[in-house]
Amino acid sequence: MFSTLSRLALAFGLATALTTAPAAAQCGPDNLDGGPCCAPASAVLPNFPKILGTDARWLAFDNCNLALNKLYCVDLGKPMPLSLAGAVYCGQYNIRLQLRDCPTGVLHWSGGLRAQYSRNWQESSIPGAVNLTVWRFIVNGDLVPSAAVPMTPLDRPASLGTYSRLYVSGHIDYALDCATGQWSVAWALSHECDQIHHTPTSARPAPAGGFDPAKSFSIVGPGTGFVPTPVNTPISNGPIVQGSIRWNNWAAGTNVCTYREPANGSLTALAAFCLCANVAPAAGQFINTFLTASGICGTQVMMTPNNRFTQKRIGTWNNPAVFPGIETVLFDFGSMQLVNGCTGAVTTEWYEGSETIGGFPAFDWAGTTLGRQFEDYGSCNTSPTSAAMRIGAPHVTNSILNFNLP
Repeated sequence: MFSTLSRLALAFGLATALTTAPAAAQCGPDNLDGGPCCAPASAVLPNFPKILGTDARWLAFDNCNLALNKLYCVDLGKPMPLSLAGAVYCGQYNIRLQLRDCPTGVLHWSGGLRAQYSRNWQESSIPGAVNLTVWRFIVNGDLVPSAAVPMTPLDRPASLGTYSRLYVSGHIDYALDCATGQWSVAWALSHECDQIHHTPTSARPAPAGGFDPAKSFSIVGPGTGFVPTPVNTPISNGPIVQGSIRWNNWAAGTNVCTYREPANGSLTALAAFCLCANVAPAAGQFINTFLTASGICGTQVMMTPNNRFTQKRIGTWNNPAVFPGIETVLFDFGSMQLVNGCTGAVTTEWYEGSETIGGFPAFDWAGTTLGRQFEDYGSCNTSPTSAAMRIGAPHVTNSILNFNLP
């Protein structure tokens, strides 16, 4: 295990610009559906571009209330397939991110994101036409502040007084207009308070006095047209009407992908509360959630008495003419028990990822209308140098959950 993950660490640092699929594969399915249980698969993915000149909002929440809403200009580097000695790891990418002050162009934040490919589907941004293909990545990584970042607790999280990097986690959606060849992106990253990303057992624990248990942060792009709404916005709740579980077989070397295992289950929203708080009362930005799912190959994810799964409200894109349409985004996280139907192993997995609700009408490759609530989570168990739990710092993903609710 250590040898494989050590090689992976090197590969994340040495990713090269290799194309994952010829141009003919664009706007098509990813080839990860329909295969036998636990069998290796090869993802068919396009050559994703760099996205320059867009924008994003830096959002700081204090006691679950919006405390800072700051617009940044953004450059997203070209997703670089993860490779080692010329061999490409299936579904694994590196993406560079830069946040700049818009009036001056001065760099404020930069870093690298580890991007785990999750799934793709079709969307209709034009009534009567299915014209977009969307590819979703689950991402995590570290951002480094420049000296230009203001020394305020809302601009510069308190953990940066101890650690040199800020861990973020979430998703990126790449959308290609199949008629015009134009690419668009929508994405959200979050860094959570001490109670989540800086617990005593996390990779970067807070000191006894804590950093700031009341503050959490999100970065959302595009920033134009995004309205942060930490309360009274949609949350996920209901049966899983389309779902799958996919296992990364890291022992197989670069061919880590396996076919999706169709699954069903449910997400049940429970009480709203403020997880990141030091005074009461506080707004109910967070929602306790019960999640369970079972796959046709025997894989199961479920809650246990010691687990908690949580949704965090962030806000909504409100421009119906620009990707992703009118769409709400949340950051989800928590621990669940995983029974791996391929290996028989039973483990406790910490999952992080995003949920999006609404957006343009979406369809699978058979033309079936997809549920309006998209859930995409990746496990966070291992780093490239350790098999220990890796909460609050960059990690690789062992299992991917894809769920749609009505």
